[in-house]
Amino acid sequence: MMQVPPHLCGAHRRRQAGGSLRGAWIAVAAICGGLLATGCDQIDAQLPEYHKGYQPVQPIAYSHRLHAGDLGIECKYCHFGAEQGKHAGVPPVNVCMNCHKLVKPDSPEIKKIHEAYKSGASIEWVRIHKLPDYVSFDHSRHVNRGVACQTCHGPIQEMEVVKQQNTLAMGWCVNCHREYTDNPPAHLAHKKINASLDCSGCHH
Repeated sequence: MMQVPPHLCGAHRRRQAGGSLRGAWIAVAAICGGLLATGCDQIDAQLPEYHKGYQPVQPIAYSHRLHAGDLGIECKYCHFGAEQGKHAGVPPVNVCMNCHKLVKPDSPEIKKIHEAYKSGASIEWVRIHKLPDYVSFDHSRHVNRGVACQTCHGPIQEMEVVKQQNTLAMGWCVNCHREYTDNPPAHLAHKKINASLDCSGCHH
């Protein structure tokens, strides 16, 4: 009986593909396990994709130091989506106009807001904090459990021009989850916190 060469045999190909797939999953599991076991600050430092320090020029010179710092405006007044869902969002023009219909309407920067409001156009703010598409981060899950905005965004109330304060890399997030579970901040000390270290918590 003629033997079918292994490289043409469907069963052989299926076994080979299955073995490759198992090998790939084992490699992924080993990498994840290693990262979870070690705190990944050294690995984070080697990856240029993380935009720590990124500080673009915005279309309007908006000062968080003035609004969130000196005036004490609550972050969630402008970024109201943070309590409600995945994205904190940027404030629509009408939120700015709640104050700036009357406050400094003759300022050159405020005039830009008035022009956008009259035309119905959106202000093209430059996004600073962005995670890869394969990462699922939900603002509401963190904000509604008492995690301060500054935990991820740094001392935003002191920034004249906003920049990315932290790497927001996987190791940085995992270390934060560990810290909140093992040594939560004082205002959350009375709560039982079990921040997930499972891959599916953020990758699903």
